[in-house]
Amino acid sequence: MLKKTRTKTISDFNDQWKTINKLNDDYMDSKEMLIDYFPSFFKLEEINNKIIAEVGSGNGRVLRTLLSFNPKKIFAIEPSSNGYAIISNSLKKYSNLKIIHTDGAQFKTEEKCDFIFSIGVIHHIKEPIDVLINIKENLKPKGKVIIWVYGYENNIFYIFIYKILSSITKKMPNFFLYWLSSILNILIQPYIFLCNYLNLPLKNYLMKVFSKCGWSKRKDIIFDQLNPAYAKYYKKEEIEKELISAGFVNLKFYHRHGYSWTILGEKT
Repeated sequence: MLKKTRTKTISDFNDQWKTINKLNDDYMDSKEMLIDYFPSFFKLEEINNKIIAEVGSGNGRVLRTLLSFNPKKIFAIEPSSNGYAIISNSLKKYSNLKIIHTDGAQFKTEEKCDFIFSIGVIHHIKEPIDVLINIKENLKPKGKVIIWVYGYENNIFYIFIYKILSSITKKMPNFFLYWLSSILNILIQPYIFLCNYLNLPLKNYLMKVFSKCGWSKRKDIIFDQLNPAYAKYYKKEEIEKELISAGFVNLKFYHRHGYSWTILGEKT
């Protein structure tokens, strides 16, 4: 069941990258968006001239920004064929980029890394302990992992709606789900307007992240939420337990906009 779920999730994202395959200057693909994931305990300038990796590079959205901070070398780990092809084409000018076409549990970097990122990926991996252990194995001593995952806290209302919708949308053909995402994109606009005046659930996220994105990218975000076969909304103690079990120490947590978790961990 574990292998089947993981394979289906990779397949879902492989299909997703057929549609969401271009990067532009929208807030969703911007340097500002990536910086927003990180609090004061980590600055992206730290990766300058360092060896880094990203686990689950998708269509290269995060990867492009990481490259702009001039790492010495960056390994992009991407299991989907379409994601691998998009990155190979769109970021081919970077001589310090090496793309590894495999998953998070099996990759090996040619050199141990100073930093390994996994942004928006771990929550789509069922029972990710083997992936986290493998990330640790590819870090230098005192190397750091930086992950971002969906949070459970303050999201109970959203998770209730998500479970109802996703029980249907996971079975939909992609073209129909993308059409539905357009409809939901329209329906959510009055709710965002009310967030200007009322303290509604997900207000911080909708006002500080979602509403900054262009219309097409908002539709992509909705699609991304409702398409994958597996997604977990982590309580702080749950993701803390996973990282400690994998052997990481000196954990630091950031409750991003009150709805998700950015965590930094260190290899001993």
